[in-house]
Amino acid sequence: MSPSTGRNGVLLTTAFVFHVLSGALWTGATLYVVYATLPRAADGTLGREAFVDAAHRLLMVTRWTGVVLPVTGAYMIWRLYAPLEALATTRRGWAVLAMLSLWGVMNGVVELGVLRMRREVDPNVGWGRYMAEGFPVDRLAGGASVPGSARLASVARPYLLASSVLAVLLLVDAALLAGGVPG
Repeated sequence: MSPSTGRNGVLLTTAFVFHVLSGALWTGATLYVVYATLPRAADGTLGREAFVDAAHRLLMVTRWTGVVLPVTGAYMIWRLYAPLEALATTRRGWAVLAMLSLWGVMNGVVELGVLRMRREVDPNVGWGRYMAEGFPVDRLAGGASVPGSARLASVARPYLLASSVLAVLLLVDAALLAGGVPG
């Protein structure tokens, strides 16, 4: 039986569907926040609450896909790259390893960017509390002492720009894999 027939074929197809949909949601959300909200927050035309909400939602998408993508990806690797040496010895394997690396770095960059924003509002927030809460809009309570959207955008900008570059690289890598990078 080939890897794409029977019950195993349904599981592999399901893994592909969840993997691609999750990746599309994540990269799309990242690019949207960078393209549509970051410039408007930086120039002050987007309110602080709206920008924080967009960043928090990106963070939640990042965390959700941070579970789905490695689980589905690991299953696909297990099914499609046996023996595992194929990951290190073929161009397709290198593309998969590049995707895994880009995913990990992008996850970290988004987390750090939103954490930096959160620490502008709450300098004493610890890693555990931040991981539990993210940066919901209700954390902006504090009135005039809370930095505006331009300051928050300034702090997040390098991280969000880096995440957008990584998102594009992930999409290019995915296209190469989908297009049939030769072994």
